[in-house]
Amino acid sequence: MNVGEMQRKLNLKAVDDSNHRFDDLYSLLYAEGWLENAYDHIRRNRGSRTAGADGVTKGNFEEARDQNLAHLKKELQSRTFEPLPSRRVYIREIKAGGRIKIRPIGIPALRDRIVQQAVRMVLEPIWEADFSPCSHGFRPYRSTQTLLAALGRHLMGTPGQCYQWIIEGDISSYFDSIPHRKLIKSVKKRVKDDQMLSLLWAFLKSGIMEEGEIRNSMAGTPQGGIVSPLLSNIYLHSLDRYMEENYLSLSKHYRTQRRRQGLSNFLYLRYADDFIVLCNGTKKQAEAMKEELSIFLHEELKLTLSMEKTKITHITDGFDFVGYPLSRSTGRSGNMVPRIKIPRQAVDKLKGKLKSVLNPRRTNASVRAKILAVNRIVRGWCHYYKYSSAPSQVFGRMEYELFWLMAQWLGRKYKISIPRVMKRFHPGNSFWMGRYRLVMPSEIKAVRPNGRTPTRPYQTVDRDITYEDIFEIKDVWEGQDRREGSLDLRALVIERDGSICALCGLDTTEWECQVDHIVRRSMFKRPRDADALDNLQVLCTPCHRKKTTKGL
Repeated sequence: MNVGEMQRKLNLKAVDDSNHRFDDLYSLLYAEGWLENAYDHIRRNRGSRTAGADGVTKGNFEEARDQNLAHLKKELQSRTFEPLPSRRVYIREIKAGGRIKIRPIGIPALRDRIVQQAVRMVLEPIWEADFSPCSHGFRPYRSTQTLLAALGRHLMGTPGQCYQWIIEGDISSYFDSIPHRKLIKSVKKRVKDDQMLSLLWAFLKSGIMEEGEIRNSMAGTPQGGIVSPLLSNIYLHSLDRYMEENYLSLSKHYRTQRRRQGLSNFLYLRYADDFIVLCNGTKKQAEAMKEELSIFLHEELKLTLSMEKTKITHITDGFDFVGYPLSRSTGRSGNMVPRIKIPRQAVDKLKGKLKSVLNPRRTNASVRAKILAVNRIVRGWCHYYKYSSAPSQVFGRMEYELFWLMAQWLGRKYKISIPRVMKRFHPGNSFWMGRYRLVMPSEIKAVRPNGRTPTRPYQTVDRDITYEDIFEIKDVWEGQDRREGSLDLRALVIERDGSICALCGLDTTEWECQVDHIVRRSMFKRPRDADALDNLQVLCTPCHRKKTTKGL
C-alpha cells in the first residue's frame, strides 16, 4: 500500500466533508507497509534506544526486525494486541523565573510506540483538516518559530492601536487531567470505527509502571506517548473553535465597531496546553476574558485554569511564552515592534554544556571527537535560537567563551602554552584538526521567522511530513570516544586507505564507512595492541555487519 497516497485520500475526504465520520480505519494498521513505515519513523527518534516496561530497546528489536513486525501485524489483525503499562520517569525542568518543575514522563514499550505511530498516521490526516491555524504545537510543519512569527505580527502596529494586555493561559496538570470518556467522545466526532476507538481506549487505560508497581490510569494521556500530542490537540480543539467563533472570525469592520462601543477585541494562539490571549481593551476586560475561559474549560472540558499562574501582563512589562521572554518597544519607524529574546536559562545551559565538554580534566578524548561534539552543540543551539531578536549579540558572547574554553583544553591536553596552541591549531578564524574545523557561533546568521506553513500538508506533492525538532542540549554527545583516541585512529586509516571497502571494493563516503579490526580485539592479550594501524581496515556497512555477525 502507498501510505502517503492513502493519507492524502483521508485528508481530502475530511476537507471535502467536515461532518464525515470515518469507518474501517483499523484495517489500515496491518495493511502492507503501514507498520514498516511507522517503525522507520520511530527508529529515527532520539528516544528509540530507551526501553519501556518490557526492557526492549531498538537494538533488541532490530535483531529480529521482520519477525517482530510480522508478530505485531498478526496481533493487530487477530485483535489480540494489548498495550503494556508505560514506564514512568521524572524529568527536571527550569521554568520562567528560575522555578523548578518536576514533570512525569510515560515511556511506552517500543512495540506500543510503533502501533501508536501507526494510529497517528491514520488519524492525523483526518484531524489536520479541522485543526485551527492558531494551534502550533506538535503538528506537521508547525513549531515554536511559526508561533513566534504569528505572535510577532500581532504585536506590531502603531502606538495606541496595538494589543496591550496579555493573558498567559496555564491549565493545571493538563496531560494528567484529560477525562478519558470525554476525550474518546471528541475523537468520535470524526471516527466511527469501533475497533480503532477500542484500541485508543486500551492505550489510555494501559496503566503506569513506577518503581516496579503497576497502577491504573484514571485520567490523562501520558507525556511521552507517540499519540498523546495528537489526542491532546484533539481535546483542546473545542477551545480553539470557541475562540474562533466568538472572537477571531470577526470582520475588521465589526472589530472597529466594538472598539467604538468600548468593547475589546481578542487574539488567541496555542502551543499544546499553553495558550495566550491578546486584548486591545482595558485590564478589566482582560480579567473578564480570563474568567470566561476558566468557566468554559471547567464546564465544557472538565479542566481547571490555574488562576494563580494565568497572569495578566501589560506588553511593556514583557512576558514569557513557550520559553521565550517577549516584549514590545518603539522601532526606528515609530511603530511598535516585538522583541523576542533568548532565554537566560538557555544561555546558562549552553555555557554549562560547553564547560562540561571542554573540561580540562577530560583530555583523554581525541581532538576530532571534541570538535564534532562542540559543532553539534553550537549548530543545534544557534539554529534553534537564530529566530530571536538580535541573536548575534548573544552568539558573539558565546563565541568568546567557546574560544578560550577550546584553547585552554588543547593547552592542557598537549601541555603547551596558549601561543603554541594558536600557532598549531588556529591558522585562521577557527580551530582545526586535520579536516575537522570548529564551528563558531558567529557563523550562524539571524533569520526572521516568516511563519509560513502549508495549509494542507497532506495534499502537498512529494511531501515529507516533518515536525518540530526541539533541541535538547542535555542529550547531545559530549565527545568522549568509546575507546580513547578511536576517532583519531579512524581519521588516520581513512586518510591512508580512502573510503573504499577492503572486502568488496565499494567506494562509500567518509561518514558512511566503518573502520574495522582485521583481527578482533579479544584475540590480543593487551586489547590496545589491536589498535595498531596495520590491524585496521575500511569496510562498508554491509560487509562490516556480515563480518561482525560471523564473530570475525
